[in-house]
Amino acid sequence: MPSGTENETDQQRSTAGHNGPVAAKEAAVRQKENKRMFSQYEREHSATLVKVRRILARTGVSTSDSLHDGESLLIEADALTDAMLSLAESSNAPFNMIWKKKAERCKAEVGPLKEEIKRGLLNMQELARSRLCEEYRTNAEYAMSSTDDPFGPRAMETAGLLNDQHNLLEESQRLCAESEEIGASTLGTMGIQRDQLESTSARLQETLTTTEQARIILNNMIRKALWNKIFLYSIIALLIFFNGLALKHIISK
Repeated sequence: MPSGTENETDQQRSTAGHNGPVAAKEAAVRQKENKRMFSQYEREHSATLVKVRRILARTGVSTSDSLHDGESLLIEADALTDAMLSLAESSNAPFNMIWKKKAERCKAEVGPLKEEIKRGLLNMQELARSRLCEEYRTNAEYAMSSTDDPFGPRAMETAGLLNDQHNLLEESQRLCAESEEIGASTLGTMGIQRDQLESTSARLQETLTTTEQARIILNNMIRKALWNKIFLYSIIALLIFFNGLALKHIISK
């Protein structure tokens, strides 16, 4: 007659045998979904960098607005690489190492483009400042050389006010660019967190499904073990009864 420890061992083996294929199937489905999302992020990252390179390729045509657009695109590219790294960390081998190398390579491509965008914006600001200073100098020289012009001092004062307003405008543009960068970074972070929440929700649902299946299997095993015990106890009772009859028969002789 099997002991209680042997019954528990058989139950554990049976549970592992039932849960093994289910867990493997769920892991395969999850890995397939991660692969689809990684490929999508990789395509979006490549398309984003193509847009930035087109902006930089328009030498002499690019404006500060287009350069700011390129800066925003690079922030989106950083968010995509962060999402790719997150998928690589949550995936199984060998995909985790392969995807991590791809994500790091994509992230390395963003650095030089950021430097070019930054250099282009600085050149734009320097050019605008040089033009303004040249106009101010020209107006001041004309006002000072014109002795008959009664509006000379007022023109110089007006030019000074215009210069101050231009500096304020540049400062406002810089603050707007920083606010836009912060907003884009926040949107990218929120997108990554949304993907992580969706992935966590899917895993939680898979865990609940697996738990429910395990509960059903355990209930069936408990029911089967109970019937086995009843059958064994019945056999023991019958053996005791027949042994008693045999002893009574022997004693009566």
